[in-house]
Amino acid sequence: MNSEATVADDLPPTLTIELDPPIEVKGGATYSELNLSEPLSGQVLNAEKHLKGNFGAAELRLYALTLVSQNSGVPMNVLRDYCPIGTLNRAANYLQRFIEAGQGTGAS
Repeated sequence: MNSEATVADDLPPTLTIELDPPIEVKGGATYSELNLSEPLSGQVLNAEKHLKGNFGAAELRLYALTLVSQNSGVPMNVLRDYCPIGTLNRAANYLQRFIEAGQGTGAS
């Protein structure tokens, strides 16, 4: 049995995180939830662009914001300015588990 596959198989295929209270932004847009699913390769690559060279907490946060924004469809500036950090962390942790499940361990 392939242990790499079991980690991703244990994840729900989608995760909806309710935003309570909903985020209302100028222009009339309202975001009441983050709808997440397994990230696409391009979403991961776009997020990983923030991790070049020596990176610290700010770059890791930009990575998380980019990954969650691209996967959920909620604009990055909305997440950055209005999303509680606990909610962002929960979303990023869910998405990161797919990425980690797809990484080889060196064992065969």
